[in-house]
Amino acid sequence: MPVYLKEYPLSGVAIREVESVTKITNPLYRGYNMLSSPGEFFLQMPEVGCFYACNGDSVEYAVEKNADPEWVNLCLCGQVLVALLHQRKIINFHASSFVFNDKGIMILGETGAGKSSLTASFILEGAGYLTDDLTPVVFEVRTPVVMPLKRNIKLEYDSIEQLNIPGAQLKKAEEGTGKHYMHVENKIIEKKPLHLIFKIEIGDVTTPEFTIPEQTERFSVMRSEICSWEMLAGMPDTERSYLQQLLQIVQEVPLVKIIRPQTIGIRELSSVLADYISKTR
Repeated sequence: MPVYLKEYPLSGVAIREVESVTKITNPLYRGYNMLSSPGEFFLQMPEVGCFYACNGDSVEYAVEKNADPEWVNLCLCGQVLVALLHQRKIINFHASSFVFNDKGIMILGETGAGKSSLTASFILEGAGYLTDDLTPVVFEVRTPVVMPLKRNIKLEYDSIEQLNIPGAQLKKAEEGTGKHYMHVENKIIEKKPLHLIFKIEIGDVTTPEFTIPEQTERFSVMRSEICSWEMLAGMPDTERSYLQQLLQIVQEVPLVKIIRPQTIGIRELSSVLADYISKTR
């Protein structure tokens, strides 16, 4: 395990630091700072380093001189982790997840919509924690199940103030992000069947508005929230597998769109969600 990590969020992964990472000779996808092909992924982050992930179970990384260890860690537990999940054909979403009233809840939304702050609010009130900002879903027969990841919740300072989170529970996030991590390791629970999905958007409304989209829109919403979808251009088998997995999720799990006011408080919004969840079978 590299010095940057105490424990990797995904089990069964061998990680080693090298002077120069393996190169992908014939990538099917070339992006701004990444390459991908079936079973291989390469990432180059300026002032941080280069990263190579292979077959869902192996990672090499080479850091640049004076690289910030926290940013190395962020890459390893961010896009590299996503690549490993894609290589294992484990569909994963830009979403946060928790367990409330014995129901697995997943929250989708753009950056700033409130995924992490709402999850933190529920956790502080006793909910079980699954994962923040990256949610893998596996299947038991046809049942979609959230696979927990050991990732602390990353919060803006305004959210920390609103939720009155004590300093002892916080750690400053990567330099330049202006965020903090809320420690939740003791709240992490086992995998949980997914019962309800919320897609949160900010709109010109005075109170939260709930709508249930048609199946075709639900499929489109879920597809748009898959992490680093562009990476899959180099992984055609994974992309095909995901289309089938998306259909299963859409058929098995209700998705509810929420339009929330810009100025609504976190605790007020979480109370509205808690009430909705409590009334859902």
